[in-house]
Amino acid sequence: MNEQKDKLAVKDFLSRHVPNQVTHSRKLCYRHRPDLIKRRQPDELDIENAQRQMESLPREDKAAITHIWSLFSAAPADQRTLILRGLLSTCCMPQLSFLHDAIKPLLRIDFLSILPHEVSLQIFFYLDAKSLCNAAQVSHHWKALADDDALWHRMCEQHIDKKCTKCGWGLPLLNKKRKTAALAKKRPLIEPSEEPLHTACGPISSAVNSSNTINENKKLKIRNNDSEAFPDASFNHIQEEKSDGTSTSFLPVIAAPSRKPWKDVYSERLRVERNWRNNKYNLRILSGHTDGVMCLQFCDDSNLLMTGSYDKTVRIWNLETGELIRTLTGHTRCIRALQFDEAKLVTASMDQTLKIWNWQTGKCIRTLEGHTGGVLSLHFNSKLMASGSTDHTIRVWNFLAGQCCTFTGHTEWVNSVRFCLDDTMLVSAGDDSTVRLWDIQTRTCVRVFNGHVGQVQIAVPSPKGFTHRLINTEDEYADLSSIHMTQQQTTASTGNRVVPEFQPGCATDSRRSNGLNFEQKRVSSPTTLPAELSENPIIISGSLDNTIKLWDMHTGNCIRTLFGHVEGVWSLAFDTLRIISGSHDKTVRVWDLGSGKCMYALEGHSGPVTAVGLSDTKIVSTSDDGDIRIWDYGVSS
Repeated sequence: MNEQKDKLAVKDFLSRHVPNQVTHSRKLCYRHRPDLIKRRQPDELDIENAQRQMESLPREDKAAITHIWSLFSAAPADQRTLILRGLLSTCCMPQLSFLHDAIKPLLRIDFLSILPHEVSLQIFFYLDAKSLCNAAQVSHHWKALADDDALWHRMCEQHIDKKCTKCGWGLPLLNKKRKTAALAKKRPLIEPSEEPLHTACGPISSAVNSSNTINENKKLKIRNNDSEAFPDASFNHIQEEKSDGTSTSFLPVIAAPSRKPWKDVYSERLRVERNWRNNKYNLRILSGHTDGVMCLQFCDDSNLLMTGSYDKTVRIWNLETGELIRTLTGHTRCIRALQFDEAKLVTASMDQTLKIWNWQTGKCIRTLEGHTGGVLSLHFNSKLMASGSTDHTIRVWNFLAGQCCTFTGHTEWVNSVRFCLDDTMLVSAGDDSTVRLWDIQTRTCVRVFNGHVGQVQIAVPSPKGFTHRLINTEDEYADLSSIHMTQQQTTASTGNRVVPEFQPGCATDSRRSNGLNFEQKRVSSPTTLPAELSENPIIISGSLDNTIKLWDMHTGNCIRTLFGHVEGVWSLAFDTLRIISGSHDKTVRVWDLGSGKCMYALEGHSGPVTAVGLSDTKIVSTSDDGDIRIWDYGVSS
C-alpha cells in the first residue's frame, strides 16, 4: 500500500508540473533556450554523455536514476533549489570537488548571443585591433562580429594616413599602383612649340620628392646642389590621341573588382608600419650617373624615378626593376632641380636656364631664360611655375598668360621655392638664413621666419588639409601640468571618485596594452597627452646649422627644433607620420613627426646625401657619390 501511495504521489507531482513547463517554454533559461543553444558553445557536461555511461548499469539502477532526473526536471525553480540543498548536505568531498569543477564553466554566459546584433557591434566598437583579433578566436559567432566591415572601416579611419589620438599610432596610406605597362603604351605625346605653354601641370598629390641646394663657392658646402621635396605625381587621367585627331580615355571601363575587406586593408598597412617602426627594409642601389646626383623625384603609382646630376643629364628609371628607361641631355652645366607630372618634366640648371621636356620621347619642348645666375630650385602647379636662383631672385612664370614676374628680398642664393595655401602663397629659403612667405597676388613678402644660424637649404610647406598636434617645446610641460590640474579638479568635484572616460576604438591606459606593442620600448611613441588638433599650416626647414625647424605659417613662431645631424641638412621630405632628412654627414634620418624623436639613421652613402624622397613604402636618397639608394619598407610579396 505504501509503494502504491508513493507512486500516486509521484504521478500527481509530474502531472502538476510537466504540462506547465511545456506550455510556458518562453520561460526557459539561457542554457535551455533552443535558439541560444545553436549560437553558443556546447556544454562540456552533456546529458548524452551521461546517458552513454548509464548503458553499463543494471536495468533497475538505470530506471531509478532516470526517475530521479524526471522528478528534478519537473520540479519548479524553488523546489529544485530545495532538492539541491538536500543533495549537497549528503555529498562527500569528492562529489563537492566534482561539482566545483563542473559548475564553473557552466556559469559562463556568452552575452553576445543574447544581445541584438546592433548592440553587440556597438560593444565591439570599443575594442582595439588586437582585442578584435582575439575576439575572433572565441567562436564562429564572435568571429562574424569581430570581422564586421564596419568595425574595421572605423579602425582604418582612425589610423590610416593619420596618427590615432588614442594609441598614438598611424598607418601609411598605400595608394594603389597602376599598371605600368598600360601607362607606357598610352601616355600622351607633346610636341615642341614656341607658343606659351598651356599644358596642365596637374596638381601633384602626396609627399614630395626632389632636390636640395648646395652652395658652390663655400667650403662648408659640397658642389652646387638642390634638394626639395616635391609631391609624387598622381596620374589620375591620361588620354590617347587617335589618328583622326580625336582622343579617348585609355582607362578601360570595366566592372569594378570585388572590394577588399577593411580588415585586410588594415592588416596590410599594419605590416608596412611594423617595417617602418622596426627599420626593416629591402635595399636596392642604382648606378649610372658619372657624377654626384643632385635632385630626384619618384612616383610609386607609375613606377618612375627621375634624377638630375652634375654629369648634366637627367636619367629616368623604372622604380620597381631599377632599369634605366631614358637619358635626357641638353643642359650645359649641372642639373640642380627637377619636377615632373604625367605630361612633362621641368629641369633647372646652373647654366641659368630651365628646360621643359616631353620625358616620354626625350624631346626638349622649350628653354626658359631670364635668370642672370644658376637656377637652384623650381616648383610648378597647373598655372604657375616658380624658380629660385643664385642671382638672389625668385621668378614666377605664368603658363596661361605667358608672363614672368620677379620677387626680390633674399640677399643670398635662393635655394628652395614651393607654392602653398591653394597656390596663393609661395615659401622660399635662402643662404641669408631666412625662410620667407610671399603673397603671389601682391608680389610682396608677408612674413620672414628668422631662427636658423646657417644657410637654409630647403623649406617645405604642409599640403592642403594637413592636420597636426605639434606643440611648442617650451610650452609642453605647462600643457601637461594644466592637464594634471584639470584631472585633480575633476577628481575633487566627483568626491574623490575617478570617472574613467570610455572611448571607442583603440583607447588604452597604463594597465592595458593597445595591441600594437612591438618595438614600443625601443622606439619612442608620441606623447601620451597630445596637444589639440590644429589645422594651421606648417613649414619644415633644413639648414647648414645641422638643425631642422618646424614653423607655424600663420604666426611665424618656431614650433620645434630637431637635433641629431652632426653636419648640415641638405634635403627634407615629410608626410603625416614622419620626416625624412638627408645631411652632409652621409646619413638619412627618419623622425617621428608627432614627437620629434629620431627613430633611426640610415647609413650607407659614401658622400653627402643631397636629396631624399618619401612615399608610403619607400625612401629614395641620392648622394654626391653618384649612387641612388632605394630603401623599401613595403610588404614583401
